[in-house]
Amino acid sequence: MCSYSWRLAELIEMTSDDSDLRFDWRHFSIYQYDHDQRTARGVLGNGQAHWQLWNQKIDDGDGSGCKGLLPFLASAAARRQGEAGYRRFRLGLLRAAHLEYRMLDRTTIIDVAIDAELHMPSFFEELSNPESRTVLAQEHTSAVQADVVTTPTIVFPGSHTAHLRLQQLPHDASEAVNLLVDTHRLLERYPFLHTLTRPATKGN
Repeated sequence: MCSYSWRLAELIEMTSDDSDLRFDWRHFSIYQYDHDQRTARGVLGNGQAHWQLWNQKIDDGDGSGCKGLLPFLASAAARRQGEAGYRRFRLGLLRAAHLEYRMLDRTTIIDVAIDAELHMPSFFEELSNPESRTVLAQEHTSAVQADVVTTPTIVFPGSHTAHLRLQQLPHDASEAVNLLVDTHRLLERYPFLHTLTRPATKGN
């Protein structure tokens, strides 16, 4: 759902031919994190102190896929079919949302799964598998423990965590690789560095 996450995914796709880089995708819910933060401050945004995204029902009329739950479950289902299919599905869903401006509903998810050449009977079975909700809960909790607070976030080896937003994509794969490597080196060399941002420019 995050446009910056889509752009980072495209950057990572640019580096896919570099054998030295490996990425392990994990799920993190902004909705869940924001709810937990409000609850900790005594503010109940939805009136439910113990609200958990992974325990919610799917609302087919919700264009965000029930605050991202449906895309999360679909992602978990696609991941069980191997890295190649998961990669096609993940990018396809992000592009459908941010290039084609499609709603993240069941129709979009099914179309993307077909285009990704997933085995559809297995995909539907896994989509309704309660274990996928457990996986989402576990991955979200692990992300919070790794100091993830927003998207997109990269956790580099050595537990160096960076919230990385791109205004545009690098020019080529070499520049994309250098960006990721240099970011990691910056965090390693200056562990006390907390925040580095650019001022907003006119028209941005």
